[in-house]
Amino acid sequence: MTKSKFSGSRILVLGLAASVLATGSLAGKPTEVTDAEMAMLPPYCVDTMGFKYGDAYTNTSPNAPKWVALMGQGFWAMHHYCWALINIGRAQRPTMPANLRQGTRESAIGDMRYVIENTPPDFVMLPEIYTRIGEQQLALGRVSDARASFDKARSLKPDYWPPYFQWAEYLHRAGKTAEARAVTEEGLAYSPGAKPLQSLLVDLGGNPATVAPKTSASEPTAASPSQ
Repeated sequence: MTKSKFSGSRILVLGLAASVLATGSLAGKPTEVTDAEMAMLPPYCVDTMGFKYGDAYTNTSPNAPKWVALMGQGFWAMHHYCWALINIGRAQRPTMPANLRQGTRESAIGDMRYVIENTPPDFVMLPEIYTRIGEQQLALGRVSDARASFDKARSLKPDYWPPYFQWAEYLHRAGKTAEARAVTEEGLAYSPGAKPLQSLLVDLGGNPATVAPKTSASEPTAASPSQ
């Protein structure tokens, strides 16, 4: 591969490698990843570093140019997000011992924060990643942290509906119906076609048809290539 194929990626990849060595982030890489686990990951994961392929210069995936075109050079940090998704899946298994579940979730959060810290502030995947962090923080009982993560996801992409849904659903379970309804209606105003928000608002006693849209979108919009 020539040096011009991924402009600027050598500096990023070297920087990521240095960060891994400095922080010990390799500890987050799951062991004995199965074919079944890989099949559950977003399609770009197999093309990230650390699975079948290397970086932009060594054993590069033939599909990497497509993902770089969609994500930018931040793609070269995305193996940590894929590791996080594997650990999230493992933490959700009822067979995982309770004493290991918390550490597995914490490891996933750490890997997702690695991506945040090693990509630009406008990286296309950040709304999804902050939402995933919020989900894990809720599972760990860190409610205020989860709220901050969902708020960040919404601020980055107001018409990305999952963080509205996740936070509103938590509020609904906590018996905070008025707050849950307000969040749900805000999400629908930005993403009127989001069916999960529509259903949740009905459960909360509201009517999706009465929510005035804040954008011209009629379908839920995607935050990233994962959607």
